[in-house]
Amino acid sequence: MMRQTRSSAKAQNLCPVKVNKPSTPNSRGASVTGRLRNITNTIRMFTEPGEESSSKSSREPPRKKQRPNTSQPELVAFEKLRFVLGRHYFDVGRRLALETVPRCVRNVTECAQHHANKRSPRTKRVGEMRKTHTLEQISEHRPDQFVEFLYQALMRNEFIDSDLFLAGMQLILTINRPSTELQADYDVPSIVSGSSDALEKCLERFPPCRWDLRAAYQKIVLGHLDAECFKKCDREEGLFWNVIHLLEYSIETGDPEQTNSYSNQRKGRRRGEAGAQLQQEDPFFSNYNSWVSQNRQIYDFDQLSREERFERLFMSLRIMIKMLEMDLAMWILRNPTKTRQNLCHSSRCPLVARLVWEGDHGNVNLFVKKLFQMFINMIALQYPSGNIAIFSRLINLVAVAVNLSEFQHSDGMLQYPCLKTNSEYFAKQLWKTLETSPYFSVKVCLDAIQRIRTPYLLLSLSEELIRKLHRHNQPTNVRGFFQHLLSRSWEDCCVEKRIEKGSPAQPAELYPILNLKKSRSKSSEINRQEYVDLLFVGFSAYCEMYQIPAYFRAIMVQVAEPDTVQPVVENAALHAVGETPEALERHIREHLPQFPVSTRIVADDVADERMIFQGVCVNGELLLEYREDIKYLMLIEQQLKKLNSPEERDLFGKWITFLSDIDPSLKMNAS
Repeated sequence: MMRQTRSSAKAQNLCPVKVNKPSTPNSRGASVTGRLRNITNTIRMFTEPGEESSSKSSREPPRKKQRPNTSQPELVAFEKLRFVLGRHYFDVGRRLALETVPRCVRNVTECAQHHANKRSPRTKRVGEMRKTHTLEQISEHRPDQFVEFLYQALMRNEFIDSDLFLAGMQLILTINRPSTELQADYDVPSIVSGSSDALEKCLERFPPCRWDLRAAYQKIVLGHLDAECFKKCDREEGLFWNVIHLLEYSIETGDPEQTNSYSNQRKGRRRGEAGAQLQQEDPFFSNYNSWVSQNRQIYDFDQLSREERFERLFMSLRIMIKMLEMDLAMWILRNPTKTRQNLCHSSRCPLVARLVWEGDHGNVNLFVKKLFQMFINMIALQYPSGNIAIFSRLINLVAVAVNLSEFQHSDGMLQYPCLKTNSEYFAKQLWKTLETSPYFSVKVCLDAIQRIRTPYLLLSLSEELIRKLHRHNQPTNVRGFFQHLLSRSWEDCCVEKRIEKGSPAQPAELYPILNLKKSRSKSSEINRQEYVDLLFVGFSAYCEMYQIPAYFRAIMVQVAEPDTVQPVVENAALHAVGETPEALERHIREHLPQFPVSTRIVADDVADERMIFQGVCVNGELLLEYREDIKYLMLIEQQLKKLNSPEERDLFGKWITFLSDIDPSLKMNAS
């Protein structure tokens, strides 16, 4: 189970560190000083006597004849932890695992002035006459002109609006290859890729964070498809749900409708051949309209091949997911307070919350369970990795939204990172879907874990699989992973690597059909490399979720003198790590000759201080947990440095690479 202490930080233990102007003893500054002293006493109660005495003995007397401020190291440690967590809260590109960071995220000030400000000019849109003329290009079988008109609108800096956007999405899903007799001067791949590129450029130039485009983007994801082939879809569910349902139907069935479509198409060809014979006998059949009706451009999703349908569905889904990611990224930046209230409000919630939940936001409803099932089926059937990555982005979006639904503010402070009932149940349901799948196996579990992007899902799934393979009761923190390394449980696994079934010379079908009658595999073996890598996935996910490497770099700052290279460790770092100054200095002195002159452990810089959320709750209990994590992180480093054989170093290659980015001495020692 994920530990509850970090998500259950109490408001009364907050560290209200504020920078106030100098004032008289009877002013507000006196109360602030008193509260700081109380926080220091709280930390002292959690500190062991040995650590307290060692930290006191390590302090040097100040130059000025003043009483030493014993609370300063704790306050610095508080501020560093709040800085790290506050920076990560606004690092939406990392939290959402965005492939490309939107321009508005990189320049929040410009977005606030021109996109969020309702006094800014409204977005220029395509006129009604041009919109009607552009839509007519599809019905008149000139899809290349339709795509060209979309690009022209973007060049005029005009938003194409929801009608043209939906028409472009429908064109991607339905356009068929033109008849050879039509002698069209365009090809279908260029039309599909051109439409997709135009819609994505529209998203980048007119992002969903614009205050006057919110209704338009809601109409897009909730809009309906007008083509005749989509009559079987429920129009009230909207475009997003229809694409998900079509994708689910294509995975689970052999597409009997496609067979009927092809048979009808063959019948049409036969009628065309019969008509050609009649043309020789009757001159009236040489009418141009009759020829066009037989050879016109077809827009029918059912007549596409199975491979084409999957490609079109994933392309449409990728565009909508990009829209949802851009919207949620800016929503997080604009709603640092009252997060749950705004997420549950219909007029202020992000698009992903509007699509997934109609009420009871954050729960695992039938739609979320369907997403889990489709994700596991794609992995089990070994669909192309690019398509699985698109669906993994959708799972990550929903997971982040579920986690946001738990954010509660107490006295203006936010508990972050925060894992409560909704997030834990979400992760358990994903594991339950994986465990009850007829395709369940260790390999499928490892593949699913490899595809997941959300840290708390990675941590939960890896923990569940480790518990299933080797029952243990280790805590879910750095100390628990250190105990895993000490127990050397991977030695109980087989040495041989997994043999992949299937021959590369005979590639399987690109999009196989789901076998609902498949029997579960009884094999549950895992080799040593897979087990060590599984431990690493959980360890790195925990470090990413709680920003352990960033906090380590923040407290272990090395400063170079002009002539000598002597690392100086801050007093706050000494106190936060919980080691004696002599031990830390000895550790650095031992590895100092192995460092190049340019090697430093430095804290990450932040270009804009406004991108650091100042409302993160930090208390004494949380600080002590981070101190323990840092201490066991260094113990894991020492354990890895004891690896002597090349086989063991290769086995823990990912561990060494990950930790050497945090502490370069590990890499120098390993080399």
